[in-house]
Amino acid sequence: MTPTLTDAIPSKVLEELERMEIAISDMEARAFVLQANSQDLRIRHEGIISLWRARAEEEGLENLVAERLRQDAIAWVFDPLPRGITAGHGRGYHD
Repeated sequence: MTPTLTDAIPSKVLEELERMEIAISDMEARAFVLQANSQDLRIRHEGIISLWRARAEEEGLENLVAERLRQDAIAWVFDPLPRGITAGHGRGYHD
């Protein structure tokens, strides 16, 4: 019988290689699931953007902005920030 490379590798190293192969397989399976999940999220994102783009064309961008500002103002009345926290700038509004 002709010796192979694995015959020359110590048992401890072979065990480590086996653990690596299992870890690689597990990571590749998780990567596949993460890739599928990210693609699903990307499709949802694009769908939402398309919906709002269509609404802006149909209803007018200015009307949608005015409605958002109205809804935000109502939200602040019914769900204000806790005492001591200020809104500050950077909420997506342009000054």
